[in-house]
Amino acid sequence: MTLKDIAQQAGVSVSTVSRVLNGTATISQPVKTQIMDIAQATGYLDKVRKNKAVEAPSLAGKKLLLVTPRDAILNRSGNMISYALVESIKKACNEQNIALTSFLTEANRLSVQKLHQLLNKQQYDGIVVVWADQSELLAVISDHHIPTVLINGEDRAMNVDSVGVSNRYGAMAAVNHLLDKGHHNIGLLSYSGRQTIYLRENGYRDSLYNAKQPINPNHHITAENFSDDAAEAAVEAWLANHDTLPVSALFCVTDGLALGAMSALQKHGYRIPEDISIVGMDGILPLDLIEPQLTTVKLPFEPLPAEALRILERQICFGEKREYHIHLELSCELIERDSVRAIDG
Repeated sequence: MTLKDIAQQAGVSVSTVSRVLNGTATISQPVKTQIMDIAQATGYLDKVRKNKAVEAPSLAGKKLLLVTPRDAILNRSGNMISYALVESIKKACNEQNIALTSFLTEANRLSVQKLHQLLNKQQYDGIVVVWADQSELLAVISDHHIPTVLINGEDRAMNVDSVGVSNRYGAMAAVNHLLDKGHHNIGLLSYSGRQTIYLRENGYRDSLYNAKQPINPNHHITAENFSDDAAEAAVEAWLANHDTLPVSALFCVTDGLALGAMSALQKHGYRIPEDISIVGMDGILPLDLIEPQLTTVKLPFEPLPAEALRILERQICFGEKREYHIHLELSCELIERDSVRAIDG
């Protein structure tokens, strides 16, 4: 099988086949897919990869659109994780000579309409969505049939590929750790956030359910947002309604919330972990510098951009065609420090 044979089967020129295999063609996606399918079915791709007759296609020179919430770019102090992740993606694209343009979303329908207009006006090779997992927004992106990968979000319609961290299982690891230490009354500190936060809340409930522990709604504290100040205010209000602590431990869905909770508890004279144990989740903040050092679940945010670009590369450069979408989750690690104590008996 030669390039000429593939060209004849596909009804295109030899140069077109060559440019598709090298990832430099600007022709329509259906033609790209047809050529790649023929090359794969005939074994030609395996032959050229093995013999290194052509270089592996890359995203160099491609034009990508980064879609992310505005606060992920602008609110550095309030959302360090979002900001760090976006900066990591920008760095990876710069190193690979990928042209990256940003579109900042708001939580409203107008933002979705503006994105739809942009995609109609401008041509992009692919889209990287970070944290912006609103169903309506993802539906618009899916309707444009542009290679897309969602980072650290959940597409409930399962119409785009995604890569993220193990939010649900990470939360389960945190709560299981508290259960293993003898805690039975475990509270939850959360906020009305994105789908990833709901997964962490589900992990909390799953652990208690599996351990046959009751789930008490009165032990659920909801902060106004993800900031430590909001967490501190929410815990202050919660403490005002109780003469004594109704829980022996508190799982906080982010480290930022955990820091706010610790501040509020210490202001009221409670000792950590002697009076109440605290576990956070994320592992990106320098939590070994605070007192007491916070036990947390470290999530692997650093590899996410590389994994996301690898998924996009298969879609764009190889014209990968599937009847399903990929959801890749990276594992997490419990970091034991000083904010949890074991309960005897």
